[in-house]
Amino acid sequence: MFYRYEIKNRNNRNSLFLYISLSEEEASEFSKKNEESLEDKVKNFIKQNNIDYNEGPVYIVCNNIIIKSIDIKNKKITIEELIEKELYSNNKFIVKVKHPNDEISIITLKDYLTSALLTNISYEYNIELIKGITILFRTYAYKQMAKDGYILANDNFIKYKSIYYYKLLLFHDFDHIISNFKTAIDETDCVFITYNNLFIKPYFHIANNGSTDTLENIPYLEKTPSLWDLDSEYYLTSTKLSIDEVCSLLNISKDNFFGIKILSLTEAGCIDKIKIGYKIYSGDDIKDLLNLPSKDMTILINQNDITFINRGTGNNLGLSLEGGNALANEGCNYLQIINYYFKSCKIKKYI
Repeated sequence: MFYRYEIKNRNNRNSLFLYISLSEEEASEFSKKNEESLEDKVKNFIKQNNIDYNEGPVYIVCNNIIIKSIDIKNKKITIEELIEKELYSNNKFIVKVKHPNDEISIITLKDYLTSALLTNISYEYNIELIKGITILFRTYAYKQMAKDGYILANDNFIKYKSIYYYKLLLFHDFDHIISNFKTAIDETDCVFITYNNLFIKPYFHIANNGSTDTLENIPYLEKTPSLWDLDSEYYLTSTKLSIDEVCSLLNISKDNFFGIKILSLTEAGCIDKIKIGYKIYSGDDIKDLLNLPSKDMTILINQNDITFINRGTGNNLGLSLEGGNALANEGCNYLQIINYYFKSCKIKKYI
């Protein structure tokens, strides 16, 4: 069936290319119903030819055209089903959103998730990634309602704006823009994520520096390679600030600004602690105070200004939107994407 193979780098990841001369009889192998049979043939070919490749994407090539891709790492992720008396479905679970003026909005989980997705991610992402993010957001709604009885509109994890705001803002395109969001919400109804039987927090970011990071006391945040992010438009940015601007934003006098020293790094190579003048800041402090995209940075100091070269966008924790979208585009489903970035967590569903 396969007459030649190559292992080539594609999207910063090694991929196996198998070449075939497609006959009419073999065409049926590429229908969805025979996907499992095709995967077995690929694995057998790898074994018989002693090819050092046992995980990742495989591309089937005919006449120099990729006609099919499968992922032999595509392990099936199971969802644990739980019988629950309380109603956790999209249309019956009630969410209370607390606004800065202490006003409370009472809405269905479906409306909350729709607004949360509109506020926090792009509707242009692959729907499998959107499903994964929907499950993270739903988990947080369950968690916060059980813990506090409400969710803050300006929550540190998930920002919220009323769905009516978007209906007015988007007007003509509203139904088109939310179509994938509605599908993701409906098709993942009652699905959530736990670690040690507790709801997890929805750590996610736009892009990282090549791997996700760890966080003290949050064991389900593990350092996970995410090389797809290196190909993202959000990977590398440069910001130039005058020394006067830096001093003002950090609330230090120019007389006390004498040198910058990085004291420690996180496991993924981001700034953990940094000393500027007499003051010590966390990487998060510098990122937020100077409005920088990430805390992985190279700092270039000139006579009158400082240039910050950042890698990644966001907190580097949990699920990468750019990495997850690349996985989805390679054929991974939402369960596999969640499992990749939260390996030690369990995916569950109320029934």
